[in-house]
Amino acid sequence: MKRSGIITLILLITALFSLSGYAQEHKEHEHHSCGDSSEFKMQGVTIKKIGKDSMIVYVRTKDMTKWKEFPSNPFDRKGKYNGHWAGVELGINGYMNQNFNMNFNQYPYMNMNTGRSLVVNLNPFEFNVNIAKNKFGFTSGLGFQLSNYYLTGNYVWIPDSTQLVAYKVQDANRNYIGLRQDKVFVSYLNIPLLFEFQTNPKCRLNSFHISVGVIGGVRICSYTKQIYNSIGQTDFLVDDKGNQVASYYVGDKVVRSHGAYHLSPFKLDASFRIGWSFLNLFATYSLTPMFQDNQGPKLYPWAVGITLLGW
Repeated sequence: MKRSGIITLILLITALFSLSGYAQEHKEHEHHSCGDSSEFKMQGVTIKKIGKDSMIVYVRTKDMTKWKEFPSNPFDRKGKYNGHWAGVELGINGYMNQNFNMNFNQYPYMNMNTGRSLVVNLNPFEFNVNIAKNKFGFTSGLGFQLSNYYLTGNYVWIPDSTQLVAYKVQDANRNYIGLRQDKVFVSYLNIPLLFEFQTNPKCRLNSFHISVGVIGGVRICSYTKQIYNSIGQTDFLVDDKGNQVASYYVGDKVVRSHGAYHLSPFKLDASFRIGWSFLNLFATYSLTPMFQDNQGPKLYPWAVGITLLGW
């Protein structure tokens, strides 16, 4: 239903109640003939009563400038608890080892360019429950996380092994080749459970908020992407000892390989959010490993960023 239709329905209900009261207070006029009439006016609406059981309603939608002031308006959340989940977020992401650092000497194929590794969160739906005075409540909803990890070691991941394996690439002359781009992409469907405190629910533009909670996610897509500098040649995969273990033909500059890559199918992130007005800063740290047990290095993803557009 369009907004104008909802406004009209609200006004009609209001008018009916007003008209019944009007008739109760003016019983002395009930003897009027069908030609007699009376009018009830409010902003944008004129109700003309014809006789005992007829009326005409005139609605001027352009005059109804204060439609948000009606208490029954479902779009008005002024003064109600409204969390900070829904919106579009942008940040950087990465992963840490068990010692909370980014030293990957044991698995150099995980070295990454953090500055280029961006995460985009698209959170279209939000569900809020007030707990105390419309200032404290919990927020849930639905969102999509798009994580990009740009690798720097010029390794190619192999998706069909019993555990994650990565190889460097050589050309036919046994020279190591560099990749213009080497990226891992992972996307998740997220459901949050956030507890938030906000100082001023009556004015979102002048309110401080802080929230903590967890975000559960299920992996819905993952792939690797390499961009080669040259095509039309046969390249070789080389292990850590320098042995060529396989060869493949590069027919396109851009090669995408979809696969699970032994990534964990589910995740659980600790979440912290803080901000003022519509400005919101977020940080997450995964409580679950990035890869399945004994199938990859034990790493824990993290992300920090800002809300670009919130509602």
